[in-house]
Amino acid sequence: MKTQLVSLALVALPWVASCTGADSASPTVTKQEVAALAVPEEGAPASEYVAHPTTFRLFGTQGEGATAFATLADTSSWDTSNIRVGETIGRSLQLVSVSDAGIELLDTTTRERRMVRSGEDISVRVIEHEFDRAAVESSEHVFHTHARSLARIEARYGIGASCETVSFAGQSPCKVGVVAKNSVAARLGLQPGDLLLGADGSPVTPSNLASQLHRLGEQQSQSLQLSMARGGVVIDRMYVAE
Repeated sequence: MKTQLVSLALVALPWVASCTGADSASPTVTKQEVAALAVPEEGAPASEYVAHPTTFRLFGTQGEGATAFATLADTSSWDTSNIRVGETIGRSLQLVSVSDAGIELLDTTTRERRMVRSGEDISVRVIEHEFDRAAVESSEHVFHTHARSLARIEARYGIGASCETVSFAGQSPCKVGVVAKNSVAARLGLQPGDLLLGADGSPVTPSNLASQLHRLGEQQSQSLQLSMARGGVVIDRMYVAE
């Protein structure tokens, strides 16, 4: 079933941040806001967060109950994401419910709820941690990475993954085991069970996986092409440094 698309009405719905006294245009995030985030970065001070005004357009909704999701696009870039019930936009905007007509969003820093109808635009204050832009998927299988952020993530959480050599379709890929929460591997989108076939044409092994991923945190590294299989489908994932 495809995502339901509806006619687009240009209706702006401003998000009011008066409950915390925060200026909706201010990039500064307060300690009180950090304490109220739906998804805080463990132990991170307010100085590591930034807020920015963003306008999203609700293209449509699909599904029911806990599996329902909404399709939202950032109108500045038209990057589109599917957000499921319970997930967040940034660190503070939580998708509470989805219906055929629209969605309900909760700003956990102000406790305000806002209904958005399909086709409407909504202007919100999005709070992000600096690590949120460490690896961003800009198109299918293409990620833009930030070396400084990945290096800081490695220092705080580690690479966070190991693998073991297995047999697959006449090859000897490295099968990813547990992926540690918040780690470099997690930020790069690796999942347990992924079969890593090669990195820039070289085999991935249990002994070099960490060094291959570590490269993305080095300032001189420009890109990494990771060939992998997931669910029986072989894909080439490109990580491009910015």
